[in-house]
Amino acid sequence: MKTKMKKLNGTAREFLVEIPKKIIDETLEQVYSDIKKSAKIDGFRPGKVPMDIVKNNYKGEADDEMRKILIPEAYQKALIEHEINPVSYPDVSDVAVDAKGALMFKAVVDVHPEISLKKYKGLKVNVSKVSVSDKELEETLDRLRNINAEFIDVNRPLKKGDFGICDAAMILDGKVISQKRDNMWIEVDKEASLFGVGEKLEGLKKGDKKEIMVTLPETYQDEKYAGKEVVMDVEVKETKEKKLSELNDEFAVKLGKKTMKEVNDEIKDQLLQKKEHDFKINMKTEIMDQLLKSHSFDVPQGMVKRQQKVLTERAENDLLKKGVNQKAIEENREKLSGKIYTEAENKIRLYFILDAIATEEKIEIADKEVEDWIKTLAASYNRQFDEVKKYYEENNLIGGVMEELREEKTLDFVLGEANKVEGKSK
Repeated sequence: MKTKMKKLNGTAREFLVEIPKKIIDETLEQVYSDIKKSAKIDGFRPGKVPMDIVKNNYKGEADDEMRKILIPEAYQKALIEHEINPVSYPDVSDVAVDAKGALMFKAVVDVHPEISLKKYKGLKVNVSKVSVSDKELEETLDRLRNINAEFIDVNRPLKKGDFGICDAAMILDGKVISQKRDNMWIEVDKEASLFGVGEKLEGLKKGDKKEIMVTLPETYQDEKYAGKEVVMDVEVKETKEKKLSELNDEFAVKLGKKTMKEVNDEIKDQLLQKKEHDFKINMKTEIMDQLLKSHSFDVPQGMVKRQQKVLTERAENDLLKKGVNQKAIEENREKLSGKIYTEAENKIRLYFILDAIATEEKIEIADKEVEDWIKTLAASYNRQFDEVKKYYEENNLIGGVMEELREEKTLDFVLGEANKVEGKSK
């Protein structure tokens, strides 16, 4: 077997492989022998078909099978011969048999990039003391009061902050254009209601009906109605006043505590933990930015494109969930493409940088660390540990988990070695 390797742009390598006719003939003989055992030809019992008839009737199938056997084998031998460690599946092309009967093919593959590690210890990061302000505590308590609010029936016109329980339908040219919504809670507030219709309910009483003009946004999910002016036909079925609890021990009991002091202490502790978590993420982002700036090398484009596809699908799904229509997403796809490509390329480059640091520092992941991660995941979904572990093992996902944990552990190591500079308190 003959092989030649050529460097292409970036991390791509091209193999030209020639498999001699002798090896092809030997492989075909074995393939035909296997086919003969089960070949079905009228007039012959299975396994008793003469070989020349087998070859006449199964030539196409035999050639396909021969290539399925020899091309992967030859590709693996080429990798070993040229000491190449691929990071992608090969793109095989130009498969043909030459005049001498040799099988020729071309294979292009991405290889592990060559990385010269720059400084990663003693990087400068900003640190600040975090604390919880009275305003942050007050805002959280307000949210809890709203979540635990009571809604009291009232026999009076609706005013701002009240809720109308309504039957509502959107109408265009006399036809209902979306499913009628029954018993829909609408707050009497422009900013807090769908398309701002809540503001128009002010002054209505139980049993009142009103037609409200609404202009649908250009990003409305059903694109044929996007930007159109429609009528929101609303009937008020019930009127409710929102009653917030006083901040006293009685409210604390509703939250599962004995006193408001316990509530306040727990809120402060949770807010502090979140701030510390968020601040650590910010410090890691600083570290990652510095590593990306100091390390410039070609990355495998196949990996970048796969990462770009994942990020694009995620971004578009998020937009769909927010009610943006497909047409608007497609119109902005090209605009998003460049930004997402850069993000994907940075993710792949950072993966190789952290892998090189982990190798240099001999950072590995123990089985217990993987099990602890699975236990946390199982608990978050209220599942049994064994069930989740089995799923990850059967779907060959453990390797991916270990890679993620190793990357995170390496980033923690670099952060731990960083030169932390005191900043303003937050």
